[in-house]
Amino acid sequence: MLVMKFGGTSVGDAQCFARVKEIIAGAAREHPPVVVVVSAMSTVTEALLESARLAARGLDDPLKEKQRSLVQKHLHVIEALFTGETRDEVRKTALDILAEFQRLCQGMALLAEQPPQALDAALSVGERLSAAILARYLQESGVPAQAVDAAQCLVTDDQFGSARPLMDDTREAMRRVLLPLTEKKCVPVVTGFNGATRQGLRTTIGRGGSDYSAAIVAGALDADELWIWTDVDGVLSADPKAVGEALILERLTYEEAAELSYMGAKVLHAKTLAPLLARMIPVYIKNTFAPEKPGTCIGPPQEGRQRGPKAVTSTAPVTMITLRSNGTPGATELFARTFEALFHAHVDILMVSQASYQDSFCVLLPQAMSARATEALRQAFRLELNHHYLQPLEIQDVAAIALIGEGMKGIPGIAARLFGALGREKINVIVIAQGSSESNISLVVSPEDRQAAVRAIHQEFIIPAAARAS
Repeated sequence: MLVMKFGGTSVGDAQCFARVKEIIAGAAREHPPVVVVVSAMSTVTEALLESARLAARGLDDPLKEKQRSLVQKHLHVIEALFTGETRDEVRKTALDILAEFQRLCQGMALLAEQPPQALDAALSVGERLSAAILARYLQESGVPAQAVDAAQCLVTDDQFGSARPLMDDTREAMRRVLLPLTEKKCVPVVTGFNGATRQGLRTTIGRGGSDYSAAIVAGALDADELWIWTDVDGVLSADPKAVGEALILERLTYEEAAELSYMGAKVLHAKTLAPLLARMIPVYIKNTFAPEKPGTCIGPPQEGRQRGPKAVTSTAPVTMITLRSNGTPGATELFARTFEALFHAHVDILMVSQASYQDSFCVLLPQAMSARATEALRQAFRLELNHHYLQPLEIQDVAAIALIGEGMKGIPGIAARLFGALGREKINVIVIAQGSSESNISLVVSPEDRQAAVRAIHQEFIIPAAARAS
């Protein structure tokens, strides 16, 4: 079984739908059975979110204009893809879904707010529209297909906006809903990004939602492969804006892909990989606009493959908060209370580094969470700060750089070459961390040194390795 997911740019307009149809038709002939997961058309989710905001603020005229543009965008695609009675049927289906969205906006306008439950229902509209259009277009092209609303088979908790899939319930529901279709050689076209609670309330599953949905489908159906179709040829060895000569990576392990994603690269989010790990399902990143390109394969480690650095990534701006104790609290208590405070404030931690000679350490976190994190820590340690047991928090905006590659911890000289490359460019390293993962050496530099650091590391490790491989 092959599961294929198409992102928003892959279904951006009528020409894109035609291209996707050809890809699915070819896969249905060569790799049956096939299950498709689809995103909303490009820019649609943003337009839905903005419409909800306008409704909650009572801005009626801008809201009507935004809703008109949503209707026109989808009807334009329908006009281009269908004719006759079929066009009328698909048009009616789309208008019914959009009318439901308009009713949700009316409710938000009356309440003057965006209740999370209503917002999730509103945001699910984009995928429902693209799935309905794509499934009917496949049918008209001779490929048996059926749109499937993920609310029927992706079961989640009720944390609206970032719902957590209930995997046992989801596996049972997906096999019940999707397998009978594939057994009849019908292609299910499943809405990405959304699901529903056991009570049937619509939910969305947060960042990377459509990719995550596809991985859940692949895991639940014990698929052989997952193909993620997007608008790039594969995963790059670095940001080409920084290095100018980034390479397409042929293969990554699950851990390498997760580390890259976590440290800022545009790769599958770490949670997307989780449903694939237990069954070792490989995932391919492929280009909808150049389907002949092999793309990047993400899968389990392979025996005999060369280990070592594969990619460099960076993220900025990030905030570094340093805590220094004058002896009380001690290191263990300092760590425990810090992590507890950040946990309750829902703050993501990107990196941690500890000083060995005193009770102090620093944490890196997204700059968007800086104010929340600082307030949480000041509240947690207000007595210690007031009595000077704890020095004032040191807060600094920095850039995080990561060298990614399986097995680096066991290769002598990696750290020496890393510091040598940065030293030649006169780049100061503020913090470095390695240890818990053999696939990641992370360091911190000033924001103005970010691109130069990425370029120096890429030139030291990635370009020579590619030359040797060729």
